[in-house]
Amino acid sequence: MPDELTPPATPPTSTPPAAIVGIGGSAGALDGYERFFLGLPAGSGMAFVVVSHLSSTGESLMPDLLRRCTSLPVVEVEDGMPALADHVYIAPGGSSLAIENATLFLRDLEAAQGRTINAFFTSLAADQGERAIAVILSGMGSDGTRGLRAIKEHFGRVFVQAPETADYPAMPTSAVATGLADHVLPPDELAPRLHQLITHERLLQTEPQAVSEVDLQKILLLVRQRTGHDFSRYKAATLLRRIERRSKSLRLDTLPQYLGYLQQHPDEVDALFDDLTINVTNFFRDPEAFDRLKVHLRTTLARGGRDREAIRAWIVGCASGEEAYSVAMVLHELTQEPGWAGPVTAHVFATDIDPRSIEKARLGLYPRDIAQSVSPERLKRYFTAVEGDYQVSSLIRDMIVFARHNTFGDPPFTRLDLLCCRNMLIYLNADLQKQILSVFHYALMPGGLLFLGASETLGLSDERFDFLDTRWKLYRRMSGAAGPLPVETAFSSTPRVPLPGLQRHDKQRGRAITLSQQIQRLLLAQYAPACVVVNAQGSILYVNGRTSRYLELPSGTVGTTNVLDMTRDGLRFELSSTMRRVLHEGHAITLRNVQAGAGQAPYLLDVTVEPISAPDVQGEKPALLIVFQERPLDETAEMSPQEVNQVQALTGELRHLRETLQSTVEENAVSTEELRTTNEEYQTTIEELKSTNEELMTSKEELQSVNEELITTSAEHQGIIHDLAQANDDMKNLLESAGIATLYLGNDLRIRRFTSQISQVMNLIPTDVGRQVGDISVKLQDTNFERDVRHVLNTLMPLEMQVRATDDHWYLMRINPYRTSDNFIDGVVIAFTNIDAVKSLEARLDHSEVYSEALLNSILAPMVVFDDDLRVVTANRALYNLLRVSPEQARGQRLYGLGSHQLDQWELREKLNSMVLTDTPLTQYIIDLDVPGVGVQKTKVEAWPVLDSDGGKAMHLMVLEDLTAVFHKVADEGETFTGDPKDPA
Repeated sequence: MPDELTPPATPPTSTPPAAIVGIGGSAGALDGYERFFLGLPAGSGMAFVVVSHLSSTGESLMPDLLRRCTSLPVVEVEDGMPALADHVYIAPGGSSLAIENATLFLRDLEAAQGRTINAFFTSLAADQGERAIAVILSGMGSDGTRGLRAIKEHFGRVFVQAPETADYPAMPTSAVATGLADHVLPPDELAPRLHQLITHERLLQTEPQAVSEVDLQKILLLVRQRTGHDFSRYKAATLLRRIERRSKSLRLDTLPQYLGYLQQHPDEVDALFDDLTINVTNFFRDPEAFDRLKVHLRTTLARGGRDREAIRAWIVGCASGEEAYSVAMVLHELTQEPGWAGPVTAHVFATDIDPRSIEKARLGLYPRDIAQSVSPERLKRYFTAVEGDYQVSSLIRDMIVFARHNTFGDPPFTRLDLLCCRNMLIYLNADLQKQILSVFHYALMPGGLLFLGASETLGLSDERFDFLDTRWKLYRRMSGAAGPLPVETAFSSTPRVPLPGLQRHDKQRGRAITLSQQIQRLLLAQYAPACVVVNAQGSILYVNGRTSRYLELPSGTVGTTNVLDMTRDGLRFELSSTMRRVLHEGHAITLRNVQAGAGQAPYLLDVTVEPISAPDVQGEKPALLIVFQERPLDETAEMSPQEVNQVQALTGELRHLRETLQSTVEENAVSTEELRTTNEEYQTTIEELKSTNEELMTSKEELQSVNEELITTSAEHQGIIHDLAQANDDMKNLLESAGIATLYLGNDLRIRRFTSQISQVMNLIPTDVGRQVGDISVKLQDTNFERDVRHVLNTLMPLEMQVRATDDHWYLMRINPYRTSDNFIDGVVIAFTNIDAVKSLEARLDHSEVYSEALLNSILAPMVVFDDDLRVVTANRALYNLLRVSPEQARGQRLYGLGSHQLDQWELREKLNSMVLTDTPLTQYIIDLDVPGVGVQKTKVEAWPVLDSDGGKAMHLMVLEDLTAVFHKVADEGETFTGDPKDPA
């Protein structure tokens, strides 16, 4: 475990992070945090933001606890703090956290509604996109689950601690249940895995056009063969980004390597399919958009009045169903408004290509955190609490038909009032977008609404739709007949994947193919009757023309599009028997003069069923062509006797079937009434159990909150205890290693603590703790120890003095008041430091000084020792007598200020300063010295530096020599001098 006093191994950086990792968990589950950061290798380049359930009061110890687990800088978030690489940020208690432009901001805690982890993950996903990473560690509740959906929706990554390794597995279990986790591992394995993915060399460093199109198409062909879905017309950037994520998780570097892995591991194809289908959505995503939708629906649907059919809506790419249920709730609220003049019922068709998402949507069971996006009124009205989750009520569930459906491969739903396709078009290329918009135009009724995502648009050149809301992408279908469906849209369950060579060939022949298709399209639309092609079971393979007059989707769950389930006006029995006859006999059969148009303008219908040879999904099997030819009643020729008999037989069969059906309906009504009575009794019991369960849940949540606070407090206390124990050990080792005898006394002079060295001064043993210090024998001479201690307590002034023990050892005794952190006096601290060496040095120094002084005084020539500032250190008696000064007057004075300033000569001062600076001895220098009581003497001055034992300069020595007699003798003999008169030859 790294020591918090040790400098970090990785120096702090100011570079932006390669990714920002949000870590969520309970504050009490410290084991998960410690194992995660202890397992994190250095140099990841990521920023880590820890958001935990902290108490809003009191200082958190989380930063101090995490500093022991990582060498990265650990800081508590302040408002406006940028997120830097290789840093750990701790969200403070009492506020929620948001991020914008990689800068952390503190927000009001109430805005997060108690879900601080969800709030930060959602903000992180919106700000960082695919550079956002969410990590869920041990914790209670389900906070963070909703945020994971936002992370995945923006192509981020999700890491979850394995629930079996968590102290509190509720949060990891809830996260794993979403099916969005990229990795579920123990916390000490999560960090290395995360580090490996981020630092791994990117799969596709080149531009998208440099990537091999052949390899990409082969990968998509494997997906099509495995799942039956074609992604070749998705945007290349989207496909490459998803493939890159899968390959990086498998430590593969190139597309050919990943292609080979797919060919050897079919299960990876399913995993890639899951990544290519973005199965993430939310209730009432962009609430303001749904408010605007409701306003426009109110205006559009009220025009038709109550006599029209039910409201029909289609939710394309419904994923796990949240958006479909949101639209259904909006429609139900509309139909229940006072004074509503539009249709009173609604049918919602919700489709997706992923069967697992459809199954989840049909179940209608969602976690409790949807309360953040669904208002309390809607929760109460449209949901039921079930075992910690929310179940969509049957009122809304019965309005929706969930079906597996390929938007650009299967027949569309028609006669729609509303079509929602949010955030699907952004993943498709331009050609496929145009094709799907043509399908949407065909499916919508004139005046119907098209609801797209905030990032999608139709373009200004599309005159088939009218803008209603430019911000929230609401459009109205313009009036006029819908054009035919695109010819290239083959309604089959196995769309094609264009191979590169074939695609290139089609591009070369594009003009001829386009012209041919246009001609065929016009001829089919103007002159060919409405028809469908079905297989032997009745499933529709191909549609031509407007068949909505004869076929419609049934109510309830739609698994397939079977023509027998879609026929109108009782044609099902006749068409079923005719299809069986055609398959058995192998020739065409026509049902003539079938009366249709009940409730509308009546007409006669001729239905022809003809066998054809066409490929079915199971191989080459016969298919049936069903052609609908409509004739007005007045143009119908008189029927032949055989036809009359056939009509009468069919009419009798129909009457018998109706009677049988009526009897069945009556029996069913009786059974329903009995079941209703039983159901009401069950409902009463359920309500009572529900009330009891809600009370228990409230108590459980309160206990859980209290328990979590206790766990947090306990963790903080454990940290404090650990710190105190470590501080105590540090202090004990410090005192013992310093070799200082230390004694702690309280205000009552009772012994609190002492070090082992105190035995040299006082006779103390461990059992003396708590005794009065006056009761203890003190081994000191000439010292009133207790009086000195009381003096310090009374005056609060520290006392320092040298004392001598009875064994002749000397100690420096320091007595200081003991001050607490809040400046409260709580006793005294007495420290004894052995100074025997100091006293020995003092004695030796005194001896040396006496010896040196005696040696100097034995020299007759005046001598002086001075320092670099020309201040006198010492001198001999001859100098003091010469200048008529005492030793006390001379010591510390400058040379030129001694006595009557005899040495105060400018030239001499310059010579001495130069000697001090250059360490060049001064020799043979003559001055005139005015000696008191004698007069002027010719004096020779010599000076040189005196070195210490290490060879360094210490002091300077100057000697004065009287040359007056020499000069007089020279003068008497008549000799002359040359050069400097002050320099004797």
